[in-house]
Amino acid sequence: MAFDSFRNSERAGWSERAGLYDDATARATTQAIPAMLAAVRLFHGARVLDAGCGPGYAAGAAAALGARVKGVDFSDEMIAVAGKRFPQLPFEIADVEALDEADNSFDAVVSGMVLYHVTDPPKAICEAYRVLKPGGRYAFSQWSAPSVSPLFGGFLKIVMAHADVAKADPAPDAFLLSDVDHATGLMQQAGFSEIESVQVESVLRAPSDDFYSFFMRFGVRISLILSRQTEAVQATIRESVNSHFSQYAKGGEIHVGMPCIVYSGQKPV
Repeated sequence: MAFDSFRNSERAGWSERAGLYDDATARATTQAIPAMLAAVRLFHGARVLDAGCGPGYAAGAAAALGARVKGVDFSDEMIAVAGKRFPQLPFEIADVEALDEADNSFDAVVSGMVLYHVTDPPKAICEAYRVLKPGGRYAFSQWSAPSVSPLFGGFLKIVMAHADVAKADPAPDAFLLSDVDHATGLMQQAGFSEIESVQVESVLRAPSDDFYSFFMRFGVRISLILSRQTEAVQATIRESVNSHFSQYAKGGEIHVGMPCIVYSGQKPV
């Protein structure tokens, strides 16, 4: 299945959120960047590709550590935001499933919370392998499964109890890569060796006044599902979400666990 409608909705959704990312999604996604950069064994002067760069946080962090960095993303609005945030770095519109880069070009490739959004994750992994130099390293982050994620576990339980998820466009399994064995297998099939996985115990810190509305700005997938529900269903889910996550209130915010996994591997020499 091509998932064309899902792909188009993802691009449109993230383009709409490009200006909001800093005070929404970045509150959680950036917490995996140190682990990704450590996993690729970053060194001064390394040539790094931030594949699916969004607003460019990983690219900016790698550059601050002395790497020569390029960022690519399929959203023109994200590229525009990244360029304004890090004007000294090159950013281009590109598809992580079909990179416009030469073979054996980079010492490292990183993808922060990207494969969760693409239609063909194995293809994106193979593209990362292709553009890496022999001995180069690849790392990507992925949200942990709802069974171990207080955020996703709580939110999706409510959604599944009240929403008609069949109204959403067909989409790949969002948590397929949360299965360490499956993700490791895909990396092995692409050719990677020395494959490792590390769990990052990230915590989402969000405004406590209306957590439901905040999370609709945070991501695209769930908001697409809920936008197709009746007003009554949306109201029920809003009330249930805000009630459920109030248990995580702390110091005027919601502090809820949202762990992720950082996978990494090396292209053999």
